[in-house]
Amino acid sequence: MELFDIVKNIFSKNQRTWDSVGKNDKVRNFFMINRIMSIQFPVQANQFNKMRVTPHFVVDWWRDTLSNRFSKPPAWIYTKTIKKETTGKKTKVSDYSEIENFICDRYKISRRDLSQLKEFYPDKYNDWMLDVSDQLGLKK
Repeated sequence: MELFDIVKNIFSKNQRTWDSVGKNDKVRNFFMINRIMSIQFPVQANQFNKMRVTPHFVVDWWRDTLSNRFSKPPAWIYTKTIKKETTGKKTKVSDYSEIENFICDRYKISRRDLSQLKEFYPDKYNDWMLDVSDQLGLKK
C-alpha cells in the first residue's frame, strides 16, 4: 500500500480495511506517518522517534488514537508548500563570446568545457551567462 492509502485507513472506522494493511507496509511507511502526525502532535511523534520502537505498533497506536477523534483525514494532513514567485523570465542571449572569453580567462577553463556545459545544461548555462553579463555590466 502507498503512504496516503495507509493514512486514509488510519482515519477510517472500518476495522476490515485496517486489517488489510500489512505489517511490512506499516514498517515501510512509519517514518512518513510519524512525520505527518508530528504536524499536529509533536510531543507524541517525538517520543516515537526514540530508538528500539517497534514501528508497526506505533502506526497501530496512531490509528487507534486518531480514528476515534476523526472520521476522515483532517486538513492538516495535506500541507501545502510555498512556491517561489518568479520575478520575471530572463531573456536568452545568443552571443556570449565576450562573456565566454572572460570566463575562460578568469576560471582557466577551455572552450571545450564551456561547449559541453552549453550542450548538457543549456538552461543553467544561459542563466549563468546572464548572471555574469549582469555582473560585468554588459546588457545584452
